[in-house]
Amino acid sequence: MPPARTLVADTLESAGRAARMVEQRTGILLGVRVARTLYGRWRRMSVVARAQLEPLAEEVKGRALDLRGASDRDAAAQDLEKAGERLAAAMVESAESDPDISEHEVSRLRSDLAMELDRLASAEIRVERGGVGNSPLR
Repeated sequence: MPPARTLVADTLESAGRAARMVEQRTGILLGVRVARTLYGRWRRMSVVARAQLEPLAEEVKGRALDLRGASDRDAAAQDLEKAGERLAAAMVESAESDPDISEHEVSRLRSDLAMELDRLASAEIRVERGGVGNSPLR
């Protein structure tokens, strides 16, 4: 039987590895959730605006689906983030050019979209830094 010290060290290492996997999975799920939010906002736009932004919205949807089964999840997550940023920027631009949408509504849309994209970016930073896996026990 291995010494107790080795068992404790192995257990802590396994726990740290599991925590890192959970943190990475959380970041991926958040990226998919942000993509779903953006896609949902796109679906609620006017028919004309939706038609103009359909290629970007479908790209976001496709990237989110690709992320779930990607072998290189980091690259897939970056692709999803970039696609989401393009769609968000186009949505704001479309709202700005729509005379039926007030400046206040455009400002609120811009703020909401920025907050969603910031959530995705902050999750990626936590994953890159090790997030939960950087416990003082290691």
